[in-house]
Amino acid sequence: MATPAYCFGTLEIDMDEKPEEITIHCNGRITAESAHMFQRDVRDNCIPISRGKGVPVINRIVLDLSNVTHIDNSGLEALLDVWTASQRRACSVEIMNIGPQVFRRASLNSLNQAFRKLLALFE
Repeated sequence: MATPAYCFGTLEIDMDEKPEEITIHCNGRITAESAHMFQRDVRDNCIPISRGKGVPVINRIVLDLSNVTHIDNSGLEALLDVWTASQRRACSVEIMNIGPQVFRRASLNSLNQAFRKLLALFE
C-alpha cells in the first residue's frame, strides 16, 4: 500500500508498505534543510518499537535513493542515524540505487571513516 508523498524542504518521499517491509523512495536533495525531518520520520514511523505476537512488524526498510541528486553532511548523518536506530531494534536498513555522484560525495566526505563500513554494505 503506497502512502502519500511527504515533503521535507528539498526532499520528497513516498512509502510503499508491505507486511514486514517498507520501501522509501527519496526524490531531491538530502541536506541540512530536510535531513532532521527525514530521519525523525523514518525513525518514529517505520522502525518498530517492539515485536508483537502474531502482528506483522516492519523488519526491513529499503531506502531507494535513485532520485536523490545531492546529499550533504547532514544527509549522511541522517542515513547513519536511521541505520543505527534500526540496528538497535533488530530491523535491517538497505540502501539501493545510490547514484555515482551521491556515492562519490559520501566516499569523499569528512565522515568517510564512519561511512566506509556502512557504504560497503550497500555495494
